[in-house]
Amino acid sequence: MAFICLGARLASAQPMPAPLLALNFDRLAQGELPVGATIHTQFRAPDVVPGVIGSAWRTDGFSSYTQAALPLDAHAGFTLSLWLALESFPSDREVPVDELSPSSIAQQSQDGKGFDLHVDAFGRWGFRIATSAGMLELLAPQRFPLRRWVQVIVSVDPQAGLVRLYQDGALLGTASGQPGMRLLLSAVPLTLAAPAIEARILDFIVNRLNAAYDELAVYPSALSVEQIRRLPVPAVAPDAEASLVVPATRFAGDTQRPRVHPMPPANWTNEPHGLIRVGNAWHLFYQRTPNGPYKTLMHWGHMTSTDLVSWKHLPDALWPELQTEDSGFDMKGIWSGHVIEDGGKAFAFYTSVNHGDRLSAANPGVAMAVSEDPQLRHWRKLGPVLNSQGLRDFRDPFLWKEGSTWHMLVGAALESGGGLQHYVLDRSQARPQWKPLRFTDVAWRQLDNGSEIWEMPVFVPLGDGVWLLLANPIGGKVSKYGEPATRAVYWTGTWSGDLFTPFDRSPKPLDLLPGHLAPTVGRAADGSLRAIGIVDERRTPAAQLRAGWAHVFSLPRVWTLGPDRRTLGQAPAPELRALRDDPLRTDSALALDEHPQRLASGMQAYELQLDLSGTAPVTMDLMASPDGGEFTRLRFDPEQGSVSVDKTHASLSAENEGPLRLQGHYDRAAFGVMRRLRVFVDGSVVDVFVNDAAAYSLRSYPTLPASTGLRLSSDRPMTAQVQLWPLRPPP
Repeated sequence: MAFICLGARLASAQPMPAPLLALNFDRLAQGELPVGATIHTQFRAPDVVPGVIGSAWRTDGFSSYTQAALPLDAHAGFTLSLWLALESFPSDREVPVDELSPSSIAQQSQDGKGFDLHVDAFGRWGFRIATSAGMLELLAPQRFPLRRWVQVIVSVDPQAGLVRLYQDGALLGTASGQPGMRLLLSAVPLTLAAPAIEARILDFIVNRLNAAYDELAVYPSALSVEQIRRLPVPAVAPDAEASLVVPATRFAGDTQRPRVHPMPPANWTNEPHGLIRVGNAWHLFYQRTPNGPYKTLMHWGHMTSTDLVSWKHLPDALWPELQTEDSGFDMKGIWSGHVIEDGGKAFAFYTSVNHGDRLSAANPGVAMAVSEDPQLRHWRKLGPVLNSQGLRDFRDPFLWKEGSTWHMLVGAALESGGGLQHYVLDRSQARPQWKPLRFTDVAWRQLDNGSEIWEMPVFVPLGDGVWLLLANPIGGKVSKYGEPATRAVYWTGTWSGDLFTPFDRSPKPLDLLPGHLAPTVGRAADGSLRAIGIVDERRTPAAQLRAGWAHVFSLPRVWTLGPDRRTLGQAPAPELRALRDDPLRTDSALALDEHPQRLASGMQAYELQLDLSGTAPVTMDLMASPDGGEFTRLRFDPEQGSVSVDKTHASLSAENEGPLRLQGHYDRAAFGVMRRLRVFVDGSVVDVFVNDAAAYSLRSYPTLPASTGLRLSSDRPMTAQVQLWPLRPPP
């Protein structure tokens, strides 16, 4: 990258002073830290990415920061210059604006002394410094730019009593104190990417900075305007996108991190939503904390794929913002929702949360954003369209169109428990309004399983006049680790255009076992349904913190109407065949009995297909260590119609959560005799399909790197056809 000096043609008698501190990160990839600096990170080594020139240091957003000794003169002043590419605004607790704990780009501050170049969760930024004339503070007039390299310069001149703040060579503002004032400095090190006052949620520090840093220099005096113009800048603006990629080295040693499942590049995710195909591209939007493996101030992440296998990460689509300096309709988070396409535009409907009154401030509300970008990268918020009038709470809109009429279902907390609210868009007025209408002829309390609220509804036709209604009840009697367990449930029935009539009032579980929930659905080119849900964590917050990521999306599934016209069928998406490498093993008639037969070991990701010749119960030990100390046991009993998981020996760690034993009913009448088992193992996630009709997913966390073995046995002798493919990470 070529550099130029903006003021190179200006004659000047002022020589450029040597910097007190100069940090570049060009040798970081070789393990050499900048002279005088210490980089803190919980990972094996600091992240290295392309910089403004050479290499840059990439923070992880929650554990990493840099410190360096910086001896300043209280009378001479200083100039600080650095380059920063900010992926996202820092996280914080979900508190009112006056209670926020801003992060720091660079600070040398303690107990009210020193200076702080700060930025908060809404992008407001500036500089403050303690002086004998009081605290001088200078606030930038605009939010800090995201996802591009920015040069920030601060010049502090105590003799003139002035502080100046520059962005990309342009003066943003000046703060005035008293000529001859003294700086009240702090003796602590200069710190990058971590504030002096840190905010915590559970095990996590949530207000560090998620960014790339390069070319920091601190000069021992206030540089003149002419000298600042002579600071080098790139002849061509560098591309920050390459600098904000999470390097593969960060998780290179993590055997529990999936390799072929769709998931964000790092940090925390939750429900996917808005799976939509535009042209030849699939788009998946999802809940995301971009700055660490914790949940706060939700963003909408964005991934795209042409084949549902290889995913490209795009910049966040939506994030919390202020509409005024202290309020905003989605300032507490952009929560789950749905994306639709209509009239050549895409519309995002999402749950917006703020600190205002429940109804007048639409808290929570259903808000809308629009994108006219064919790649759905750029969105414009249009504000709330609904509040929760008449309900205790609501969230997670789902929309569909029939003819010219748009319908919306929203998960709701009713007086009787969980349920849904149904709205129809009324265009008869000058301003279209969403009007509540009855949805089903059955009382919601007759469909509910004792929950407090339903989340993430889905309503789609399955064909043959049958519709599917799916929801995720939570709270009340429903809990993640109890019974009834938090899981997706569904009903099938008929839809008249304004009334859903379920075939049965009792909900059916989407999966044979809990562990996978909140799917989002979209139509493939041939009209068939694809679904992607979340396979949530079953380990402690401390374990998630050490990993640096939390939660994973399921492999895409195909949804079909079962032969009985009442049951939903689930199969692996055919696109997943592209992940298969050359088969490791193919046996047309493998003999099985009560003695476990070792099939393979050493693979972190693979697909096993087992076709059974009989009905004897089958046992699979996955993620098995050579010494037998760790294994995750799956049992399939065609005779009893049951499946089970035993994780009592799955891990030597004490940090795993959730039931260690699970058992579920397999409906032979709906799914057929149990013949074909397809099992996908990928790091800590397992996806199981029986007869390409019934499914479940689970998480398991072996601690030993050698826990990759696969063993098979059956209670009685029989043969099975076995195919085993290693799975290639998608490009």
